[in-house]
Amino acid sequence: MSYQKILLNIFFLLPAWVLRIFVWKKDVYIRGQVLDFKSSMLIALTPSSLLAKVEFVDDLRIAINDARIAMPVSAKPAVEVKTLDHELLSEDSSILLKEYIPKVLTTEKVVLYFHGGGYVIGDVMTHDRWVSNMANILEAKVYSLNYRLAPENKFPKAIDDVCLTLEWLNNLGYENSNISLCGDSAGAHLAAATSNHLAMSNKSMPSSQCLIYPMTDPSCSSESHSLFGDGYFLTNDTMVWFWEQLRGSDNDNEDIRFNLSKFPVNLKNPKTLIITAGFDPLSDEGEEYAALLNNAGVSIEHIHYPNMFHGFVTMTKLKAAKYAAEDFLSDYKKIL
Repeated sequence: MSYQKILLNIFFLLPAWVLRIFVWKKDVYIRGQVLDFKSSMLIALTPSSLLAKVEFVDDLRIAINDARIAMPVSAKPAVEVKTLDHELLSEDSSILLKEYIPKVLTTEKVVLYFHGGGYVIGDVMTHDRWVSNMANILEAKVYSLNYRLAPENKFPKAIDDVCLTLEWLNNLGYENSNISLCGDSAGAHLAAATSNHLAMSNKSMPSSQCLIYPMTDPSCSSESHSLFGDGYFLTNDTMVWFWEQLRGSDNDNEDIRFNLSKFPVNLKNPKTLIITAGFDPLSDEGEEYAALLNNAGVSIEHIHYPNMFHGFVTMTKLKAAKYAAEDFLSDYKKIL
């Protein structure tokens, strides 16, 4: 084990009050919110080079994945979760769908999960520990989809992958009404975009959706983008770049499956839980999307964690992140 990994493990084990004795760091207050102290330290210690865009997407994906493997920040599941890999065949590719089966199952409903990463980076393995913990807490099967990434696969290719997966689950005996959609960041966008796609196509809706700090608005112009767009893991420049990689043409900006801020007042959607974090450039657009759904008559619950940051669900070695994740999953379990 490298000394960096040892030091990181010690960092996660030490309570915040001990760290405050040895490290002087001013608390971060913005908009009446204070960032969790250990989270602020982790952000300060994280190499910014891993968060910046690069010319070669493959290099970025390898760097991010290697860093997460070398220095895992997501807590291991307390109880082992069985996994099965399924290969779904589309017209021109095969897609991995990873099934998570917890030891305790209390519902026949299943969750279809979409990882974050701006549609450009990440895969089922970068979110493996998080999804395992989710399956344990929800006491439900979770299927995690390795949807095709941009810029090689522009909008709406990822939605096509989800529709293929829903058809596969339907053939297993799971109707859409027994499937809940969930994702974080870009994955949350994909969940919401799929619900909008199904509604526009007059197809049966999923039972519910859980949108964890969703990206919704390609303009990236909200106040939270200005306040938290630099220095809190996800940057405003990176978000603009992610949208550019996903966008096939300017016409996509008017498509409610791409630009969720265009959500109309007459569209159906399933019961929805939206999670936002205080120190996240996407915070305001997540809140605004919750308001749009509410105005359209959708059953909506919005939970905001003012001391958290973008990406916290995959950094649950931080106690505050772990508590926040477990807290909203208890609410999600109720609406499955």
